[in-house]
Amino acid sequence: MTRAVAAFVACLVLGLALYPALIGALARRRAAQRVSEHVPQAHLRKVGTPTMGGLLFCALAIAAWLALDRSRGGFLIAFAVAAGALIGALDDVTNIRGQLALGILPSQKLAVQGVVGLLLGIGLHASHYTREVFPGLGTPDLGWLIVPLAMLAVVATSNAVNLTDGVDGLAASCGAIALITTWGLAAHAGNRPVAIACAAMGGGVLAFLAYNWWPARVFMGDTGSLALGSGLAVATAEAGLLWLLPLLGVVFLAETLSVIINVTAIRRYGRRVFRASPLHHHFEEMGLREQRLVLCFAGAGVVGALLTCLVALRNGMVVA
Repeated sequence: MTRAVAAFVACLVLGLALYPALIGALARRRAAQRVSEHVPQAHLRKVGTPTMGGLLFCALAIAAWLALDRSRGGFLIAFAVAAGALIGALDDVTNIRGQLALGILPSQKLAVQGVVGLLLGIGLHASHYTREVFPGLGTPDLGWLIVPLAMLAVVATSNAVNLTDGVDGLAASCGAIALITTWGLAAHAGNRPVAIACAAMGGGVLAFLAYNWWPARVFMGDTGSLALGSGLAVATAEAGLLWLLPLLGVVFLAETLSVIINVTAIRRYGRRVFRASPLHHHFEEMGLREQRLVLCFAGAGVVGALLTCLVALRNGMVVA
């Protein structure tokens, strides 16, 4: 898996070298973050920070596929990243220009994500990525069931990562943990396309994290979060880890559930379960500092990743 290692190192080094130039370009174009009035007051200082920083790690991942892979499996992941980045960029540009409150309408975003997920699901079936690890059952062949499951995974994961991207370094650190874990499991199974794609994305996201750590110099924006979630969903599907994705992305799952629980409680009972949602805002309201919060959440992500490895290896990874 020397190509995967090369992809990781190249994307990490190039990302570290190129991010200062991208941050400067985004600042000159006034691609600045707008902040919702519902977030903790401490976030007001983030207004004006350049956003759309996910452009670079997405571009590096796609370039790595072109240079080192060009397989059908790698193409599906590259397509997922590109499509997620395009949807997110449209949302970010709309947000920056102030055409809508904080981006494009959720219904519009979900509709386009659904179409992308459907196309990717069909691509997974056509490429014979239909065997998935399931605890106690080994790796059953899902057949056409992979299409709706992949569609759901792409929509759910991309939006879950987007919800998580609300604290400096949080989405990037948890995303990097999930990507590097998938890289390792794919390498173990001999799945080179997934290993290269995840290594490239992992290196690029770690480079981004160096500039996104508190106090962040740049945010990934929807451009990065939707691309990261889409790419991770397809990569796990190709690695046979689709059923284990909620465990691998346990932080993303918890963030999403906190929003669902809070919104449901407010609508039905007129009161909150959490002080704020997504979950990271709840802990911020309790006084937990951003750096410590991210370290705690990343620790939970590592535990989820280790459990994912344990379950996957005990149930037989799919060998490409």
